[in-house]
Amino acid sequence: MANDFYTPAEAARVLANLANEEAFLSGLVSRNFEQDLMGGGKGGAPIAIKIPTTLIARERDIDDKTSKIVLDEIAESSVTLNLDKAHDYSAVSLSEADLTLNLTDFSAQVLKPQAEAVVDSIEHKLAKKLLSVPVTALAGVVYDKANPTAYFTQVRKALRKNGVAVNGLKMMVGAEVYANLMDAKALEDVSQSGSTAALREGGVGRVRGFDVVESLRVPDDEILAFHRDAVTLATRAPVTSPGAKFGATVAEKGFSLRYLRDYLIDSTVDRSFVSTFSGIAILPTFRVTRDYDTREVKVEEIANGGILHLDTVAGN
Repeated sequence: MANDFYTPAEAARVLANLANEEAFLSGLVSRNFEQDLMGGGKGGAPIAIKIPTTLIARERDIDDKTSKIVLDEIAESSVTLNLDKAHDYSAVSLSEADLTLNLTDFSAQVLKPQAEAVVDSIEHKLAKKLLSVPVTALAGVVYDKANPTAYFTQVRKALRKNGVAVNGLKMMVGAEVYANLMDAKALEDVSQSGSTAALREGGVGRVRGFDVVESLRVPDDEILAFHRDAVTLATRAPVTSPGAKFGATVAEKGFSLRYLRDYLIDSTVDRSFVSTFSGIAILPTFRVTRDYDTREVKVEEIANGGILHLDTVAGN
């Protein structure tokens, strides 16, 4: 039988690769704090994210020999981040008839559906976290289905005015908005944008500097625009118990999963178990303004990580 050829490590690796194939939305966000949030010995405790010092350059006359230079202070601060934590899993029972007669491809018939279930749970929570950001409005901007790119230009402008970096702009849109972009022939070839292979498998394009992903988890006429680093996703495979005879954990292409199999002799049932710890959080985002007339620096936190949640039908 096909599954007889799998070692525990191979089965776990197959699962992680299958999970990566299904992970469209998770490819949009950062994994920068995975070790901080899910590291050993932390017990899921909140972490402090360090905010570096923001300085402004000083200026003096080229011939000045007498005045003292201005000394600035290194003053770092931090914010505490709590992770929404969960143990996502899929457990199935396999009868002796399944193992002997019914299953011909263990990867396709067992591992793939289980990986899909776990990833779908994580993707659902990721979309839910983003959609929890209140709908905001772009003042004086109207969405035109016949010319959606003009609206996207204004979305980009709004993010940039908030100090969001150019590289890493992402967008999730509903099916109607994506259809408008297709009809307007506004989508650039995402395969040229440096996006991951996982993203290229989905409904993805590039517009006005955004990697745009179509998602049925987003209402048809809504848009979520953000920087990759505004949202973080962390996964960590639980340890494989020494009592598990068939089990392994693996981190592959951004996903960390554990796979276990065991046999219940009293009910003659084989069990296949896939799981991971996961957590999602919106990260603090800051706008830095330097006044070169007064040589002062102003640092402002942008609400909701700078994420824009827009409803095109409502005129926002």
